[in-house]
Order: sequence, then structure tokens, then C-alpha cells
Amino acid sequence: MSLDIAKHYDGNVMQIMALATEKLEHISAEGELTPGLATSATQPTPTTIVYTLRDGVKFSDGSALTADDVTWSLQHLVDVKAGAQTAGNASSVAGVESTGPLEVTVTLKFPDATARSNLAVIGFVQQAKFAKEHPKDLGTPAAVPLGTGPYSVAAYGKQAVKLVRNPHYWGTKPQVDKIDFTFIPQDNTGQLAMRSGSIQGALVGNLKTSDQWKAINGSSLYSLPSLSSSFISLDVTDGPLSDVHVRRAIAHSIDRSGVMTAGYGKEADLLTGMVPEGVLTGVQPTPNAAKEFLDGLPQYDFDLAKAKEELALSKYPKGFSLTVPVLAGVPYSEMAILNLQQNMKPLGVEITAEAQSQNQYVESVYGHAPGPQTMLLVAPIPDPVSIIGKVTGKANIAPRRFNLANWTTPGTEAAHTKLMTSMDKAGRWEAARTLLTAMAEEVPYVPLYNPSVVAVLGDGYTFDKKLTFFDLDVNGTWVHALKAR
Repeated sequence: MSLDIAKHYDGNVMQIMALATEKLEHISAEGELTPGLATSATQPTPTTIVYTLRDGVKFSDGSALTADDVTWSLQHLVDVKAGAQTAGNASSVAGVESTGPLEVTVTLKFPDATARSNLAVIGFVQQAKFAKEHPKDLGTPAAVPLGTGPYSVAAYGKQAVKLVRNPHYWGTKPQVDKIDFTFIPQDNTGQLAMRSGSIQGALVGNLKTSDQWKAINGSSLYSLPSLSSSFISLDVTDGPLSDVHVRRAIAHSIDRSGVMTAGYGKEADLLTGMVPEGVLTGVQPTPNAAKEFLDGLPQYDFDLAKAKEELALSKYPKGFSLTVPVLAGVPYSEMAILNLQQNMKPLGVEITAEAQSQNQYVESVYGHAPGPQTMLLVAPIPDPVSIIGKVTGKANIAPRRFNLANWTTPGTEAAHTKLMTSMDKAGRWEAARTLLTAMAEEVPYVPLYNPSVVAVLGDGYTFDKKLTFFDLDVNGTWVHALKAR
């Protein structure tokens, strides 16, 4: 749709444009921040971030990077009124201003422990002058954003984006001269292209086919843990779903392991809580604390005897009817609900899987339609606010918000507020545990899977260091690790 990330906030666009429009800082899978276009960032007060910019940086047209370029870019990315899709990731930002030739100051509405991390993800810096000259068509083939990265966009169409070296790049030049991103919708078509040597790398779309990619002569497969949660939301205000025993019966009735294997092969993990442990990295007090905590939560394994017991304790012991919208062929959606439909039928529960188009699904979810939903959320940063903060809290029971279960309690509201606004790491860890424990006990959501991100390189190519999801989809640093054998 657009190469301006504010207009098309998508992993594919980020992977491409991180090579052309750099960010102020890079974020690691552990939540650590390292310099990008900013040599340093400080927080002199809880609501102020000051970035010192790298000197001597030039855009791909040879013009110098200034503080005003950074200021305009950040303002553009957090502009709610203009409809910036990235604005939700920086809701705490009150303002951005140039406070020196190479200094930019961000003012926050409230103390936000994740503000720098979120800006490290969405903060693609582009030349302000060029952007202002193209207020309507910025991001289209006629007005591709101008950046300071190792590459610039040479051509852009519906089927491909072509990048070439930026001769003015300030950093260490990667070995690759040019990169073509081609859009191939089917994995088998991509495999044929790699076998013939017409492509040298790919992201695996259908994770069940990973072994087929791996079998291509000379190929190398890279399975990267992601920060994603797929789940079923159970609207606690909707008829039978208002009964906690019904919700627990549903949780016990899904063969999660079976559906996961059928849908993802070996490239996914079962969730033991609402989030994978990597999402808690930013607040956990010790390296294994998140795993130990999640493993200790109440678990709802596939057990129809327990499901029957829970249903007997509910107000609907003889069953009920439920309609669930689904996306065709999607493991966490259609496959999970069809499995649930089959398993709950002997219990007297009639579940109808209502197929939706992508547009209908998006309208339903973003419109906060009542009733159950299937969902996948990807955490942009390794911090609990990125998923837990979105699916809890009274403020998120609204259109374009993701508390799809319409679930809140006085205790969880207090914990949600602490998680979102406290600067105290220990306090935020406690708040995350409170919310996750309450979700596990009351089951407003049924956690499903955490699928991996899988990349493959063709014969003759390799990555010379261990990559993470952030290298590949967020920072653009994967290109510096790409080498010919």
C-alpha cells in the first residue's frame, strides 16, 4: 500500500524500509537499546527524552541530516489526527522539537518506561524537505521516502521493490550491492524459484513447509523465536461466555498440540500464559523468572472429562450455541475453532464457524464487535505492555482497541495502570504477574500458540552471526550479517 510506514505499518514494509530509512536506536530481543542515528539518548526527567544525533550523516541525495528531519519524522509517525498507523505505539508522546543542531527532545504525556523502545521500533527517519513536497503521495512509487540507510529505493511497484547502495551511507557498507524484494504469495512457487536460483532468500509463509525449504540443495533455514500470541477471546459480557465455568470448559476442549502440529509443523510453541516468555524480558528480575512464572500458571490441557465437569458447574450444563467468526485456513482461527466445534459437540455445545474475508475480519476486530474472536498479536517490543497492556484495561474496551473479551476487575484495573505508567521495573513485573494470573484463572482469553519467524537462504549464502526476530523484521541489521560463502 505504501513505503511510508505511517501509512502501512507492516512487517514486510519495515523489513524493506529499515534498510533505507534508519531509526534513532536499535532494539534487541532482550530490550537493550543501542545507537543508530542517535549516538546517545538520555532521560533528564521521567517525561523527557533527549536524543543526540550522529554528526556527518547524509541522505541518499547527498544532503545532510538535521535535527529538523528527525523532528518532522517523529511528529509524522505519532500524528493521530493524520491517521498514522504507528501512532498507537507511541501514545505517550506529547510533542517533539529540535532543541539544537544535532539534538531532538521528545516530551511525554506521562512517565512511560517503554517510550524509547517503542520509538526505536517505529521511528523511521526520512528527509523532511522531500516529505513536505509530497504531502499526498508520500510513500507511493512517485514519492518514495528519502533516507540515510545503506540502501535507497531504486524502483517500487506492486510486485517488487528494488534497492541499490546508498553511496553516501555513513556506516560500514554491507557486502551486497543491490537487493530486490519480490512478492511471491505461494510457498511452493517460492521454493521453485529458490531451486532454480532466481531468488536467494525468503520468509516462509506456511510454516508447515519449512522442511521442504530445508530440503532444497544448499539452503539454510533460520528459525527465529517471535514475540507473538495467538488466542481466542471470550466476551465475558456475551451470554454463556459470562460464566467462568463455560470459559474453562472451552479452554479444556481444544486439542492445542494437535492443531499446532497440523498448522505449523515444528515451528511454533504452545503458550503457557497469555504471552511467550520473551514478552516479559523487559521486566523480569532474573533470566529465568518469566519462564518459571508462566509454567506455574493454571493450565487448561486438552481434557474432555474436565471440560464436562466445568460445564456441569455452569449455568449451562446441557450445552449452548455459539457462533465464532474465522479466517479460512488460518491455524489459530479456522483450524482451532473447527477442532473446538468437533470436541464440544458431544457435550451439547453447538459451535458455528462463520467464515469471513480479511476485510470483514479486520472490520469486526477493529470495530470491537461483540462475541468471541480469534486473534494474533505481535509484540513490537519485549515488554508486557505490548500485548498484556492491550488486551486488559477498561480503556481498551472500545473500537480500535484489543480488550476484545470486555473483561475488567478492580484489581486488574489497578495492575493495568501500574503496568502502563510506572517507571519502577519491580512494580511493573508485579503488575504483569497480577494480570497474567487473573487471566489464567478467569479465562477471558484462551492462549494458543507462539509461531516462529522462519527465514531461508539459498545455496551460496549465509548469515555470519546468530540473528533474532528484531534483526530481521525491525532493525534491518540482518543485511550486515549476510555473506557469500
